[in-house]
Parts: sequence; structure tokens; C-alpha cells
Amino acid sequence: MRQLLAHLCYLSSMALSAQTPLFTEDFEGPQPAFILNTTDVGSVQNGSNTWLLNDVYAGGGGDVICSGIPINFTIPSTPGQPAGIVPANGSYLHTAATEAVADGILCCSFASADGFCTNPGNHFTRMDQDVSTVGLSGTTFSFWWLCNGGNSIYGEVYYSTDGGSSWNLITTPIAQYRNQPTWTQQSISLAAFDGQPTLRFGFRFVNGTSLLGGQDPGFGIDDVRIEAQPQVNALVTLAVPVQLCAGQAVTIGYDAQGTYQAGNVFTAELSDATGSFAAPVAIGSVMSTTSGTIAGTIPPGTPVGAGYRVRVVSDLPAVTGSDNGTDITVALPPNAGISAQVTLCANTAAFPLLPQLGGTPDPGGVWTDPQGNVMNGMFDPQTSTPGCYTYTVSGIGFCSAASAQVCVILVQPSQAGTDFSDTVCTNDATFQLLDLLGGSPQTFGSWTGPGGAAHGPMFQVGVDALGCYIYVVPGIAPCPDDLAVVCIQAVIAEPDAGQDSSIVLCANAPPYDLFQALAGTPQAGGTWTDPDATGALTGQFVDPGVLPAGDYDFGYQMPGGGGCAPDVATVSVTIDPCLGIGDVAGQQEGPAWMGQLNNGQHLFQLATEGVDPSSMMIVDLSGRSVPVGPIERLGQRRVAFHLSAAPGIYLLRTGPGPRSVVRFLHVAN
Repeated sequence: MRQLLAHLCYLSSMALSAQTPLFTEDFEGPQPAFILNTTDVGSVQNGSNTWLLNDVYAGGGGDVICSGIPINFTIPSTPGQPAGIVPANGSYLHTAATEAVADGILCCSFASADGFCTNPGNHFTRMDQDVSTVGLSGTTFSFWWLCNGGNSIYGEVYYSTDGGSSWNLITTPIAQYRNQPTWTQQSISLAAFDGQPTLRFGFRFVNGTSLLGGQDPGFGIDDVRIEAQPQVNALVTLAVPVQLCAGQAVTIGYDAQGTYQAGNVFTAELSDATGSFAAPVAIGSVMSTTSGTIAGTIPPGTPVGAGYRVRVVSDLPAVTGSDNGTDITVALPPNAGISAQVTLCANTAAFPLLPQLGGTPDPGGVWTDPQGNVMNGMFDPQTSTPGCYTYTVSGIGFCSAASAQVCVILVQPSQAGTDFSDTVCTNDATFQLLDLLGGSPQTFGSWTGPGGAAHGPMFQVGVDALGCYIYVVPGIAPCPDDLAVVCIQAVIAEPDAGQDSSIVLCANAPPYDLFQALAGTPQAGGTWTDPDATGALTGQFVDPGVLPAGDYDFGYQMPGGGGCAPDVATVSVTIDPCLGIGDVAGQQEGPAWMGQLNNGQHLFQLATEGVDPSSMMIVDLSGRSVPVGPIERLGQRRVAFHLSAAPGIYLLRTGPGPRSVVRFLHVAN
């Protein structure tokens, strides 16, 4: 017998169509291309059966010891091979029972697993080298086989596409190889075999437990072949619209014939206006290995023409498809320009929107505002609404209308206020520079002094220099910083008219100097006014004798100057009839006011003896308690005290027990 060495065959001509051998193994050589008894797919290297490689067909008899009892067995001869196997009845790959081998019986057999004397087990044999089917199609794996076996005893065929790291069971057309006592040929052709760089095949003998056992022969294999033919790939570009606009999206369908490798990219190409693909332009692509569609775009700026064609090409393998078969007219679409975004300061002057678009938009289009209303294309930051403004140019022929947008964002400018330049009128030691600015200045700015150095927000009289202080509020781009200037020419004291006060005068009192009634620290030289036109005011003196009992206001104003506003204070005068002594007649049982002494003391006659001075209380006309000096007892029914409160009408209350009240007048002396 002669050996046919296993080999990898690369095709040199794509025109060949007959099957070409890639791998052959007839098991006649000293080193066959199969490894026997591997552990792949859950198989064992030892056990009740084993894979052999020889040219023995004759059977024989032997014995086996089972549970200490010798049992004789006879193995029939393996059927001879038909003429289709070359050479017939030569070496072949087959299973054999381990006990039979021990007795010198080396033909195709098996010991069926019964779970008692023979354990179940699987046995695997596989190719020891890879076969590449890259660029090939119609890969066919064929072999001659026989296996009588049983319901749980059969052969299996596997393939691997990763050099034997993992295995796939072949179930088409046969999953379990059994019930075949004579030699027959099997051919398997699956698409999964094509385009594989590391393809291998293997055989597994499955010996499961079977109470009914099985029949020899076991699993025998001979004349293994792998064949394929050169892969024929073709691409047919399907029809596309015959009227297209530059920049328009288009879907290109294609029919991919043959086998394409993983990672292959189908690309749609556009010819020139004469249909030539000498310098094609890619207009879209998709990664795929099967027929489908490509989302493409006619490039903007494609010249107008009526003879364009489209085709599809691939790269794994490189195949150039047919074109779409019909001339395509490409027209120039309307150009609305390129959308843009504009960020402006809100105090920018009005401007046209069209120049803000990118590209070269066609004139004569229509502008609409963010609400969809037609507008004149001018944007005025003072009156226009921020947002996206749309420019639309009408369609031309079969080309649709085009539109683009200018989206306007307005940034509010910073506000530093309005300048100040004058003398500063204040009696305060420090004040806020920000208070001198006009308008509505924002508070997060910074100050610099007259010398340009950074300065705090406060001006300290007598410490900080006179001059101009600059206030800067940073702008948010694109708005610039805003600034205002405070120029302090001088610091002068404010006029002081004193503070408002009130007094009570008796109707029979002499003219009273109102100036002495002003609270605070009033400056002299001001002007008195009589808003009620009482006629009782002469200069700064008021004559209570010409006024009816009641309340009157008299104003005192110190004139302003040098930036200082006038200062005004008011003295409220209450004219009282002062009938305190007359109250005695109406209240014989109560206390009586005896008058105010020259030393400022008030003297009271009590209605009863022994009244506790600590029970007395002085209140004003609003009912509030007024503090007084120690109340002195002058005999059993007289008391006296000093009152330091402002001039006016007050009440003396006594208690406990029946409460008595007497009114009295307090004047300054």
C-alpha cells in the first residue's frame, strides 16, 4: 500500500470549479494524521475499548474473567472493504475491545457496557493538523465507515474551527453512526466549514450502558478526505433612485454572492458624471458578510450631471460589484447655509441673521422666529426673543427645500451703576462707596483707589484719600467688564436740626423758646416754620396764650449746601388749660396737686393719712410708667418728689385699695 500524505492545498486559479483535495488520509503510512485516544469531549484514554490503526480484519475467540468467572467470547471478522476504498482491505482506523486486543484479536470490535463487568466510556480520535478553507467554498468532509453498535452504542463526528480547542457535534445528515455492519461512504458539506483558517475533524465512539448489548463491528473509519472549490464571490448593486440631489441621503441595496470573511466592509461608490469609476467616491459603507443595504449620501458639492452610476465593492475578499445599471441625474439643491450658534451681549446693536450662517446660503429665503412666525431677518437684542431662527430656501426641481438655523443666545451685561462726582456730606466715620453710585449696580465688583491699588468697598473719612475710586463688575463673555467712577471732591459735615421732640405748655404760660425743646444736638441759625399757621410763632418763641388747647407742630430747618440736603426737626406742642388745682373740688376724697416748686419738686396733698409712698406710680398720658426721684413724706398727708421726664401732662396714681388718680403739669425749670 502507498501513503497519501495529508496536505493543505491553496488554489491558484479562481476559474476552477471542480472539488480540490485539501486533506486525504488512507492510514497506509507509518505516521497517520490522526491522534488516537484523546480526552476531547469528555472522552477517556483507557477503558474497555480503544482506538487502533491496522489492516486486521480477521476475528477470533478469547475469554474474559467477570467476577472471578471466566467467560468465553467470539469476535466475528470485520467485513471486507469495497472497491471504492483505495486500496481496499488496507489499514484502517477502528475501535477494538481491550480484552480482545489482550487475546490477540485486533479487528474492529467493541465491548458493550453493561454496568457490571464492562464500564461505559467514550473514546475520541482527531486530526493532528489544521486545514485552511479561506477563500474556498463548498467544503466537503467525506469518509468510509461501518458500525453496528446498539441503541446506546454508536459513533459521532465532530469539527473544530479553532485548531481543536473546542469541538462541535455534526448532526446533519447523521447524528449517531450505528446499524451499519458493512462499509459505506458518508459526505458532509456545511457552510460552517468554509472560510476557516484552522479547520479540523474528529470521531468519537460512545459506549453507553445497554442491557441488550450490541453487535460487532465497532466504529471503523477509512479513506478520510477534505475537499473544496475556489470561492466565487460576486456583488450585484440593486436599483437606486435616478434623480438625486447633492447632499441627499440614499439607500443602496446589494446582493452579495459567495462567502465573505468576518470584518468585511461593503462600500457604495459613486462614479463621475460620465459613469466612470476611475476615481470613485465612497458614499457609504457597512460591515457585513451578507446581502443588505448601505445608508449613503450624495456628497454636497457633487457637480451637476446626468450620467452618474453607483456600485458596491467589498474588501474581504476584494470584489467589485456591478453598477446599478441606470444613469443617475444629480442636481444642485438649494443652499440654506450651515446652521450656527451666536452668543451676544444683550446691549449689542441690531444685526442681520443671514451673515451668521456658515457656507454660502442662497439669497431670497424666508426667516421665521422661534415661534414659527415670519420675520424680516433682523435680530434686535432689545426687542427680539433669544432662540433659534430658521432660514428656508425653496426647493429646486426634484430637490427639496433646504433650511438652516441661527440660534441666538443673549448674555446680560454687567451693571456697575452710574458715575458720581461731588462732595460727600456725612458725619459718619465710614460709608459704603457703592451707595454713591446711581442706577442699580451689582454687588460682586471690585474697587481700586485713586493710586490704582485695590481698595475695599468702604470709605473711611479722614483716612482714605480724596479722589476717584473705580468700581469694576466683571462681564460674562462676550460682554465686557463694566465700570463706574466715584469721585469724592471733599467731605463736609451734614446740617443738624436736632431730633423731633414734644412738650406740653400751660395756656397761661409765657412765650416759650422752642429751640430748647429740640432733642439731640441741633445747630443754631436755622429757620422755624408754623405749618398750622397758628400765628403764635415769633422767631423761635411760641406764645401759648394765643392758642386754643390742642396739639401743634412747629418745624426747624437747617439749610443744606455743598451737596448736603437740608435737615428738619419738629417740635410737637400740646397746649393744656392746666386745671390741676381745680381738680381738688371734684375729688375731695382723692389726692390734690399742690403745684411744682422752684427746685423742681412736685407737692401733693393726700386724701388720707399714712398712704405708703411705694404704692404711688407716675404715668404719662399713654399709660407708661415714668421714673421719679425718691418720694419724700412731708407730714402725714403730704409727699414731694423730683421728676426728670420731659415737660408735659402726667398722672399720679395711689393704691392699694381704692385707687385715686390726679393729673398734674410738669415744666422745665
